[in-house]
Amino acid sequence: MAEDLPPRDGSDEPRLDGGAQRGVVRSSKGLPLVWILPLVAGLIALWLLYQDLSEGDVKATILFHSGDGLVKGKTVVKYSGVDIGIVQNVRLVPNAKELNGADGVLAEVSLNRSAEYLLVEGTEFWVVKPELSITGISGLETLLSGNYIAVESGSGKRKRTFVALDRPPAFIRGDGLRVVLKSRRLGSLSRGSPVYYRQLRVGQVADYRLDQNGNEVSIELFIRREYAYLVHRGSRFWNSSGISIEGGISGISVNLESLAALFAGGVSFYTAEKQRQSPLAVNGSEFKLYKNFSAADAGIPVTLNFDRGVNVTPDSTKVFYQGIQVGEVSGTKANRRLNGMEVKVLMDPTTDELLTENTRFWLAPPTFDFTGGLNDLIQGNRIEVDLRRGQRSQRTFTARDSAPPMDPRVPGLHLRLTSRNPGSLQRGASVYFRRIEVGKVQGMELRRDGEGVEVYVVIEPRYAHFVKQGVRFWNVSGLRATASLSEGVEVEADSLMSLLRGGVAFGIRREDLGKGGQAENGDQFPLYRNRESAMEEGVEIQVSLFSAEGLKVGAPLRYRGVQVGEITRLRLGRSMGEVRARAKLYHRGEQFARAGTRIWVVSPQIGIDKIAHLDTLITGRYLALEPGSGAPQTEFHAMDQAPREDFAEIMSRPGLAIILDAARRGSLVTGSPVYYRQVRVGEVTGFALGEYADRVYIYVHIEPQYQPLVREHTVFWNASGVEVNFGLKSGLNINTESAQALLKGGIAFATPEPPFMGFEVESGSHFPLYPKAEPKWYTWSPKIELYGTADPAK
Repeated sequence: MAEDLPPRDGSDEPRLDGGAQRGVVRSSKGLPLVWILPLVAGLIALWLLYQDLSEGDVKATILFHSGDGLVKGKTVVKYSGVDIGIVQNVRLVPNAKELNGADGVLAEVSLNRSAEYLLVEGTEFWVVKPELSITGISGLETLLSGNYIAVESGSGKRKRTFVALDRPPAFIRGDGLRVVLKSRRLGSLSRGSPVYYRQLRVGQVADYRLDQNGNEVSIELFIRREYAYLVHRGSRFWNSSGISIEGGISGISVNLESLAALFAGGVSFYTAEKQRQSPLAVNGSEFKLYKNFSAADAGIPVTLNFDRGVNVTPDSTKVFYQGIQVGEVSGTKANRRLNGMEVKVLMDPTTDELLTENTRFWLAPPTFDFTGGLNDLIQGNRIEVDLRRGQRSQRTFTARDSAPPMDPRVPGLHLRLTSRNPGSLQRGASVYFRRIEVGKVQGMELRRDGEGVEVYVVIEPRYAHFVKQGVRFWNVSGLRATASLSEGVEVEADSLMSLLRGGVAFGIRREDLGKGGQAENGDQFPLYRNRESAMEEGVEIQVSLFSAEGLKVGAPLRYRGVQVGEITRLRLGRSMGEVRARAKLYHRGEQFARAGTRIWVVSPQIGIDKIAHLDTLITGRYLALEPGSGAPQTEFHAMDQAPREDFAEIMSRPGLAIILDAARRGSLVTGSPVYYRQVRVGEVTGFALGEYADRVYIYVHIEPQYQPLVREHTVFWNASGVEVNFGLKSGLNINTESAQALLKGGIAFATPEPPFMGFEVESGSHFPLYPKAEPKWYTWSPKIELYGTADPAK
């Protein structure tokens, strides 16, 4: 039974040893598992190699003249503003052959695989840094991001080593026309200098270089594509940069195109009408660069006939239209009759269609005006033109030797302002409304009667509706200054331009709002001296003066320091023995136009006895008023000095008014001080002879708070001068009440002690004035309570 059992391994094969198991050899049907991992690793390596070859960085080396701005691992490479690489390493290269033996810096850069097509012959590299010049600002972004390497693509064979440019290339990316100008000198042109056509910038200077023979400079211009059609074979180019100085018998002429052109340089060109049929310029076309507009002979010749000799200089005097240069004087000569001058002018070709029978020329003198620039002051006279379209073209004109006073063809509201004196107004001065410029002064001329000036102004159309029938115009030319010793000097001006060219302002009073209709062309308005006289509706009065010395038109009329009017006119009277002043009282000062009003001239007073009104040394003299209460009156006689108060007026003042009887006036004057214990408590207000001329009445006013000091038995003495006593035993004794009493005189008083002082006195009381004090008076020391000093707690 045991022999029939199958083998333990399940095999049906018989055992060779009769019972022992035998080995079996079998063949494999697949890849062994041990080879799978090496195969996967190989595939990954092949994939990484493919990725590195197709998308990995590309290495290149760039040789620079300097390593300034190159930082390992930070400095990037950019093309069209996109980062395409970075500097991996930087090292020195001494005696580099590519740099003619100079030391250089070699930068190893790593570029994106997508930029590999840039690594060819002709590709240029350079370092971009922040640069500031008159032509503009470049590389500003590097202030934050740091310097970077810029790339300009080339074309040719593949290349991995390059030599960088030491400055940005002259080539300007973009589609356009590139032409070359030939010139004997470069002038102030530089890379980036503008190229103009009809004062519109259409391109720039791309590069310049000396020719091989060194006789000429080649200047490459880049004209933007949209303006390339303007350049023909017959176009003329001229240098509009720098400053030119020429001298001759007639003097020295200085030509300055503009402040920007002085620094940045510039080129202008134009194609005359007859040359517009010539072929268009192509890349590389060459032109001659003329030194200026006149030398280019690109202008339209025009003849101006003046009826007298005028001071203009060829190649220096310019022709302007509304502040824009449109021509230049090319020649001058006397006319055939020797009673005038012919002036030859080359006009800008852009004015061709506007040189008609309606165009006018005139000579304009230089004006001190910041808007005109330094050139206007240096060059002197200039010619201005008013270009107008018309029915027929014209090349010969009759020119004026001065600007026309008005031009009704200018759009806007045209008005006439009448004034006796326009001040510093000039043609072109501004007209203001609420300090906003709304118009211009066109011109001025004398009135037919010679009594004033007509000022012609034009208000811009958009502001014309502000001008109503009731508006008031006034002059804002120059400075308005007020000064006093207490408040200092105050200076007011409407604008800087009003200081230089004058100006006019207008406004409307509240009471006139809605009364008048809209102003129309040709309406006439008075031009007032200032805003106060324009906006204040007052009363005119006539003042007769013995002399107007120190007074002038505009001098104020004041009441208690407040201006209530002003002098509007000064002239001699019919008898030649007086001066007649016309004055205007403002609305708030109409109550002064009454009988009883007193007017006097206030002038500086400097003397031993009095110093007053020193501020009039700065501001000038003025008229002071004191109102009356009578019937309305407009005719007055002015006094030379302030009126003195009579005793009745002094009696009405707060305080105590008393009368001192003296044998003589002595050195007392009006204003002399009155002292109590060397403290000033009052003053002398006036003098009068007694009824029988046997004495002098001295009027004294005691201030209200010191009124209780004067009693029935008070004694007064003359404290003027110096009292000197000398004795062998007592020595020298000098006594004076005060330094002021020494100069102006003075009065002192004393009151005895109770019960001898007596009661308080009333105004009008009389007291004797003793020539000097008795010694016992100095010893009196009564206790008297003054007004206003009592203890409020009692």
